[in-house]
Amino acid sequence: MAFVPLLSFIRGAKLAENSLDYSLQNTTRNALYLPTSREAKYKAKQANDTFFVRFGDVLSAGLVFAGTTWLGFAPRQFALVNVGLIVREVQKHHCRSRGGDPGRMFKAAG
Repeated sequence: MAFVPLLSFIRGAKLAENSLDYSLQNTTRNALYLPTSREAKYKAKQANDTFFVRFGDVLSAGLVFAGTTWLGFAPRQFALVNVGLIVREVQKHHCRSRGGDPGRMFKAAG
């Protein structure tokens, strides 16, 4: 009985993910091909679906394998790494929007 609320939450999260995939992500992905010719559209979609999507899946699986096997990451560490990456990207975006150089904090003092 203790897992019932958790399963309901997971079901709701998966429903939201699938809804966004169908309505927003799929539409945006297909909008990329609007300004192309019909022939280029089919070639590009085929290349995108067969290579880039699968390569992303393999890269993701490789990163999880390396993190769990060699680095000994638990789910909490993966979550912290993801939060850190998101914070860094937000900082870069914020810095660029103000006209700054987002890489300046990593440059050697001279």
